[in-house]
Amino acid sequence: MRKRWIVLLALILVGAFALPAMADISFFGTARVLPTYYSNFDFNDNAGDRPTLNEAGWVAGEHTRAEFRLGWKAGGDKWKIMMIAESDLIYEKDTADRTFYSDAERNGLPNAGSEFGLERVELNYTFSPALVLSTGWNIRAADIKTGGLLFGDDHPFIEIGGKLTENLGYALTYITIQNREENRDVLGLSDDGDSAATPTTLTESTVTGDWRAYLLKFDANVGAGAAKFTLSPLVLYSDNRATNAKVFYYGIEGTGQIGIIKPSFEFIVADGEFRAPSTTDIKSYAGFAGVELAVSKALNPYVAFRYAKGDDNSSDNEAEGFVGITDIGRFTPLMGMDGNILGEHLASGASIYNSPLYSFSPDRAVGGNVYGGIGNASSGNNPGQMLVAFGSKGAVSEALSYKAQIFMIWYDKKNNVLIGAGKPGAGTPITDDYAGTTFDLQLSYKFSPNFSTYFIYSTFVPGDGIKDQLASTADDTPAQLASLGLVWTY
Repeated sequence: MRKRWIVLLALILVGAFALPAMADISFFGTARVLPTYYSNFDFNDNAGDRPTLNEAGWVAGEHTRAEFRLGWKAGGDKWKIMMIAESDLIYEKDTADRTFYSDAERNGLPNAGSEFGLERVELNYTFSPALVLSTGWNIRAADIKTGGLLFGDDHPFIEIGGKLTENLGYALTYITIQNREENRDVLGLSDDGDSAATPTTLTESTVTGDWRAYLLKFDANVGAGAAKFTLSPLVLYSDNRATNAKVFYYGIEGTGQIGIIKPSFEFIVADGEFRAPSTTDIKSYAGFAGVELAVSKALNPYVAFRYAKGDDNSSDNEAEGFVGITDIGRFTPLMGMDGNILGEHLASGASIYNSPLYSFSPDRAVGGNVYGGIGNASSGNNPGQMLVAFGSKGAVSEALSYKAQIFMIWYDKKNNVLIGAGKPGAGTPITDDYAGTTFDLQLSYKFSPNFSTYFIYSTFVPGDGIKDQLASTADDTPAQLASLGLVWTY
């Protein structure tokens, strides 16, 4: 009996000392099931569709993607934590039974989804309003509020930031994109499989897959009354050892509202070089401008212009095609749509447009002089882009909402983009710079606070600039996408 009382007393004392450190934990989550159909991303109905990549893996044609998330958060006067665990996969037996993960690939294609693990983490401690420490891997961005041309993603980071005054904030962010040693053909070396610890040559021991970025951004609130703006100057340094490139990006982002008018813009300059032995300079720029009119709850039309400079000569010593850290156009507020065709992976052989997942720009086209982009595979020789967008969004009722938009897309430069096989002039530059037209329609219906659904139809009609690149055997078929979203939130 006495021993039991001693054990009970010990437990009470442990609990008493632990109480000050305890905090309430709240749980939340989403479950999205997305039956989806992809068709003719290669603009050619005479050939079978090649697999393309989405967040759950490699797919073609009809498929169902599942994104299941469970999150929890806690906090106190000065500290906060948030974690979200996720499983993102394609509906099939192997992924449901987790037998897929025994060798992590099927038919030579790797699994791009994940077993249930931590997708997002953010840890914060507030020393003062002007000094807040944050770390983890949650969304951080340079320009996701406007055109998304430079950077936005959930890469691991360490950040200090805060409010210097009531109207001036800042964030200094260290971003670890890649941190690995690997033997790659970056310096023209063979991939001979030996370890970095025992290289075949002295030169090979310097090959690294590291890629880190450093972002300093300020947010200054100006104006008063019905006219308010946020101006955000920024500088980002990309130290991309994996491709031997170092680039400074200088820019500004702005958002605001004057009555019913909501303007937004950004302008980014890239200035850098490839390290020795290369003598190639990196010189480029990109920009975005848009205006939305808040006419009513049901009608919010917009017009926008998005530009990324292209390269006009892949053989010279300048890489002029704009490449950011990650083009994140898919998730920007004005032109973005999570599931439209231009934000899908129109690259890796699936499409000659060559924009990677999330990106609106054809920054993987041409190849060579790689210095960034999603997957670190985007080319400084790419043709760039001029995009004009018209659209509208709104809520027709408390339950029903919509978004519809049209993009008209031109290549900025066409010198590096070549006419397809079997056509007159094959292998020479294309003669027309109009890449094509996309149309997106999203209809959403909220059945309850915990269940909603949406449908997206999206198509990419090729222009003469894309048709010229297709082989003579292709039939210039529009690419299409249809997706139904079934969404539970709690």
